[in-house]
Amino acid sequence: MRRQTGKILIVDDNLTNRAVIEEALGDRYELKSAGSGEEALALLSEFRPDIVLLDIMMPGMDGYETCRRLRANLGSSYTKVIMLSAKTSVAERLAGYEAGADDYMTKPFNAQELLAKVRVYLRLKSVEELDQLKSNLLRLLNHETRTPLNGIIPPLEFLMAGEPLDEETRARCLELASASAKRLQKLFENSLRLCALKADQWDFVFSRTDFSNVVKQAVTSMAPLAAQKQVSIDCELNPALAEVDAGEMLSVVTALLENAIRFSSPGGRVWLKLSTEADLLAVHVKDLGEGIAPQFLDRIFDEFNEIDVTHHTEGQRLSLSIARLIVAAHSGTIHVESEKGAGTTFTLRLPLVDR
Repeated sequence: MRRQTGKILIVDDNLTNRAVIEEALGDRYELKSAGSGEEALALLSEFRPDIVLLDIMMPGMDGYETCRRLRANLGSSYTKVIMLSAKTSVAERLAGYEAGADDYMTKPFNAQELLAKVRVYLRLKSVEELDQLKSNLLRLLNHETRTPLNGIIPPLEFLMAGEPLDEETRARCLELASASAKRLQKLFENSLRLCALKADQWDFVFSRTDFSNVVKQAVTSMAPLAAQKQVSIDCELNPALAEVDAGEMLSVVTALLENAIRFSSPGGRVWLKLSTEADLLAVHVKDLGEGIAPQFLDRIFDEFNEIDVTHHTEGQRLSLSIARLIVAAHSGTIHVESEKGAGTTFTLRLPLVDR
């Protein structure tokens, strides 16, 4: 059965209850389990669930308090919380809704009903996220198209004015217009691609691939930028077979490498390592740039991680958001570690396949 898009966090102190839910959902979705509210909160920044299935009666922090803290940690996230309990009174249901739950199911529950609810809330979350994404993209495009248009229209008007121009000036005008047009094209392409990936409407073509070839292609494609920035790339590559869409994964590795080069100082160095870890391949991309401020670190893959999207820098981090969605579709993970002033390391992990 093809794994569907969706990450579900199961929070229950009863091992048997967790096993029942894992049996019902494990073949379809990516699952993580926590035996307490405290453990669930600790998993949030790394796992970022789409749905939380939350037991109410737990020792220590109960489900109500866990739900309140989940909402506080997730902020304006569209994560859905479904409470599970043997309690059936209206007052207890209302307490769950007041704590921030989206729905309530009584135990023992029917596995097919749980699966149906999960599907409904995943669709609802997707619709809500897409609505917000489209709104943010409209604001983004309104802001970000001004700079490249200013690099296209004035140079072209200058060329069309009929004034005599030397070859150097003419070449500069054409170069500026071309670079600005390409930047605008990339912005629109990334915007459309992000929407398609979010809506699970992007077709992947998987094949058995030596991932070292993907990494080599990414290094080759970024060589001109590295030369321009006077940044050297050190590679350590080992063969690693994976079932991937090679073209899409090339865009992921390229995005990580481009990010590392752009944020490196002239004369700097970027390290890229491909290795295997048990049943996973791992790609590490490390730079010695300025690093990422701690308040943005756990949101670096979000499409719009500023309060105001008009304050974003060039690129809008759409490439990193796209990379995260592509990796998730490959049942992989992407993680970032950074220290302000000491550089950043992105780590991509994907399942290995046997030779």
